[in-house]
Amino acid sequence: MGRRRWLVVTCALVVGGYLVLATLTNTDSLSQGKGESEAGGEEYTLPSLEEMIQSVHDLDVQRVLRMYSAQHQQVPPTTTPVRVIVSSTWRSGSTLLGEILAAHPGAYYHYEPLMSYGLQQLGPRDNHQGEIGRLLHGLLQCNYADADDYLKFAFINQDMFVRNARLWSMCSAMPRTKCYNPDILARLCSLFPVHVMKVVRARLELLAPLLRNPHARLIWLVRDPRAVMSSRASSVIWCQTRACNDPGYLCSDLAADFSTFAVLKEDYPGRVMLVRYEDFARDPYQKSQEVLKFAGLSYHRKVQEYLEDHLTSDEDEPWSTRHDPMTRVGRWMKVMKFEDVVRTQYHCHGVMKTLGYRLFTSKSDMENSNAVGLLNIP
Repeated sequence: MGRRRWLVVTCALVVGGYLVLATLTNTDSLSQGKGESEAGGEEYTLPSLEEMIQSVHDLDVQRVLRMYSAQHQQVPPTTTPVRVIVSSTWRSGSTLLGEILAAHPGAYYHYEPLMSYGLQQLGPRDNHQGEIGRLLHGLLQCNYADADDYLKFAFINQDMFVRNARLWSMCSAMPRTKCYNPDILARLCSLFPVHVMKVVRARLELLAPLLRNPHARLIWLVRDPRAVMSSRASSVIWCQTRACNDPGYLCSDLAADFSTFAVLKEDYPGRVMLVRYEDFARDPYQKSQEVLKFAGLSYHRKVQEYLEDHLTSDEDEPWSTRHDPMTRVGRWMKVMKFEDVVRTQYHCHGVMKTLGYRLFTSKSDMENSNAVGLLNIP
């Protein structure tokens, strides 16, 4: 009897999961409102949560879906489905930019999905290229079926899911192990029309295939490499690999990414954007609006609230996003040894000029000049 009961429950879960996924993929018939999408093109219409809840037999998942109901109603019913990939490198401001995008109520945040690969930079000729491509593509499609290693690592390193505030609030309402179940994750993930993915361990060429999805947008976030190297040396203790602490590696990656960016900008017009951290720091509110517009998203009040909360605080911690970036953007010029500045400039001078970063010829020049000029990109 025990085995028979177990089989009945299992079959019910499978059928229930199928019905949920069917409901999610047929959103036109469950629309709660009509109108133009935020950026034109295919509409996303909110699924009926009540029908979803009734089709799920797992009581914990039902509870999570009911809990999510109020949040679900905040998503503009015609939000355009979009996949926003933020590509950068360590200590370049990507955590803040990722969280700003993820503040939109329709957003589901894939935070650092390649964290398990450690302190290395992954390129198109890396031995892991195939598995990385499948993982990232799968996550952006809410497909966790072949993501066992990713889920095992995320279970140990909670930060990967904690940073996804909406997912984590749902996870907190049920036994934690269920939050790492591929089928349950797929259901929760599929509620969101917007996906934001922040990646700092893969070069642009490795991420380029993700743009084959017509809903994908790529934001390449760059920062003055001198500031990056200074931050890695002075604010964290984990930067012990050559891929992290050698400016030659950083500058080689930066140059390669720029070459790829130039190609992608032509191949995918209007879907690739370059953001300099320094420009964002100068006017974070205006730059946030530009980034959201590029992604096809409205400047929702939730984003405004996030900015007001985080940019008026000051937490001097390496991973904190609560500070005014304008107060931090030029700090490296006060703390970095000039010989380290010269060393970084030696490796990076070509791409630095292209990206509009001024080269310093003396310590006094560095102390009395602005490091950021105009972008030299058509």
